[in-house]
Amino acid sequence: MTTLAFTNLRVLIDEDTHQIYTDLTRGSVDKAEDVPFTKMPDLFIAAACAGAHFNKYKEISKKRRDIFVADAFDSKIHIPILIALAYKRSKKLEDLSDPKLILNICQGWANGGIHIIQDQVYSGKGLRPLYRLVDFALEKEQ
Repeated sequence: MTTLAFTNLRVLIDEDTHQIYTDLTRGSVDKAEDVPFTKMPDLFIAAACAGAHFNKYKEISKKRRDIFVADAFDSKIHIPILIALAYKRSKKLEDLSDPKLILNICQGWANGGIHIIQDQVYSGKGLRPLYRLVDFALEKEQ
């Protein structure tokens, strides 16, 4: 089995979404119910999945920020998800052997989906952010 090397690639987001990424991951080890994401790669994957699910693809703007090295993606969990999301957009199998293209596509999905995740985590009353996010995920499965 061939593995894709995501080495030497940086994950980019729009500069104006950086605060969302920071807010949704800051201090999560101490208060997971209020800050539901432990690491930015997990949040990036969730945002990309939300963007793909709701067909919200938005190219990264010229004002961008790099938030982590793509090596941070788990090869057994994150990379297959990224490949599937890239295929949803490109529909070309040959594109799935290019880590940079896969990442570029997923950055567009994440850029389209980060506000969906933010809205779900911070919307509503009574429930803490983690529970709102779980309710959102379960609601979309039905």
